[in-house]
Amino acid sequence: MNRNWIEIDLEAISYNITRIKKKVGKGTKVLACIKADGYGHGAISVAKTIEKKADFFGVASIKEAIELRDAGIKRPILVLSTILPEEASAVVKNDLIATVCTIPLAKALSAEAKKRKKIAKIHIKVDTGMGRIGIPPIKAIEFIKKIRAFPNLFPEGLFSHFPVADIDLCFTQKQIKIFKDLIAKLKERGIEFPFCHFANSAAILNLPGSYFNLVRPGIILYGIYPSVKIKKTVKLKPALSLKSRVVLIKEIKKGDSVSYGRTYRAKKGTAIATLPIGYADGIDRRLSNKGTILLKGKRCPVIGTICMDQLMVDVTEVKNLKIGDEAVLIGKQGKEKVSVEEIAETINTVPHEIVSRLGKRLPRLYK
Repeated sequence: MNRNWIEIDLEAISYNITRIKKKVGKGTKVLACIKADGYGHGAISVAKTIEKKADFFGVASIKEAIELRDAGIKRPILVLSTILPEEASAVVKNDLIATVCTIPLAKALSAEAKKRKKIAKIHIKVDTGMGRIGIPPIKAIEFIKKIRAFPNLFPEGLFSHFPVADIDLCFTQKQIKIFKDLIAKLKERGIEFPFCHFANSAAILNLPGSYFNLVRPGIILYGIYPSVKIKKTVKLKPALSLKSRVVLIKEIKKGDSVSYGRTYRAKKGTAIATLPIGYADGIDRRLSNKGTILLKGKRCPVIGTICMDQLMVDVTEVKNLKIGDEAVLIGKQGKEKVSVEEIAETINTVPHEIVSRLGKRLPRLYK
């Protein structure tokens, strides 16, 4: 019997990518982002589930990509982060696609591809406003000309990234214009890319003008919206539930405190339950005295500071609760629901952080 566990509904993920494909249309390919172990859902299981529906997979590192290759995944894999020149060998050897925004990396990939008698596919990143990685648009044309001169390199894609597609459409539209203008200027010079891509999850929901011919869904693949405020233009099914079990129930009296720092003091006699799950499992400490957990279909407040391996809940209103009863931290129980979006809103973060930080010691149970 598991004390803590995660349930993953793979059928929901398959459903979600089908809905996304319908939203973007037949002329638009889909790159499924499964970095950070599939946003905590298990990258290999997710990839095997949707490999026939996704055209590409996106990961954050070569290590993540090689794990997919070792698991038998054949689809093209784009390493979305920039890498070091000394990592070029692993990219070419494993038939990966590198993100390129420096000449030294392009040179290393070219040399390695020539050595192995291969053609290395690359996607060039342009920084239209994210301020992270990528070539400034003003330097992009000359940079791309230099890249095209390297032997054994195939510039397959051109892409950029949105920082505020869910909250600032004015800035986002400016980014789209910069990207479109660059594509047009390149075309005037006889330079075209098989794939141009920009749209993340928020843009897929909000901005059809950002699709180009490839989109990169991430968080929405897993049935989670980027925020509680965004328009839900695609119907999604949440794939992940997080559960625990009650290991202790006891009564405390008025004035008694709970957990480190004594941040909670009972205003009356209170029944509390202890769950064997904490911040080492990925439960954010900011949910201390703020979070909600479902027991017997009722919402129960987290009380006191969340510990490394345990947390406490006020169960005064829960009838017939027993040791071993199931608690739901994410998901549904009875008519109640605690969503990832709700948790993120409570602690002022993004849903991506909530699921991607769920710890490795939580077993994933797939159905």
